[in-house]
Amino acid sequence: MSVRKGQARLRKISKHLANGSALSEEDREFLSSALMEIASGRDAETVLDVKAKRGERKSEHVRQRKVQFKFVMPWIASAIEPEEQGGFGYTIKKAIAVAKRYFKNLPSEETLRRYWTDYQRSGSAVFTLERDLNGDLSP
Repeated sequence: MSVRKGQARLRKISKHLANGSALSEEDREFLSSALMEIASGRDAETVLDVKAKRGERKSEHVRQRKVQFKFVMPWIASAIEPEEQGGFGYTIKKAIAVAKRYFKNLPSEETLRRYWTDYQRSGSAVFTLERDLNGDLSP
C-alpha cells in the first residue's frame, strides 16, 4: 500500500473515532492488531502502512503541490495560446512568471520551466482564460 493510501485510511478511521461512529470490522481489526504490534515494539510507521519508501514524500505540502500542478500546467498552456485561440499570447517566460504570482507554493521559475518541458509532451490546454474588469488575469 502506498503511503498516501495508508494516510487516507488513518484519516478515515480518525474521523470515525472523532465522530463516535462505529468502525467497520476490517478497520477495527486493522487498528487493534496495529496497536498490539506497536505495543510489542514494532515500528509504528511500518505497522500503520505509512512508512515512506525511498524517494516517496508524505507531507501535506508535497501533496498540495502535486494537486496544484494539475491546474498550473494547463493554465500555462492556455496562457501561451494565441489570443485568437482564447489565450493571452504570452511567452512561456511571462506565463510562468504570472503563474508564480497567482498560484502559491510553486517551485522556482527555472524548475517550473523544466516541468513545463515535460508537460508539453503529454498535456494540453484545458482552460479558457478571461481578463477581469481591471484587465488583470483570472486564473
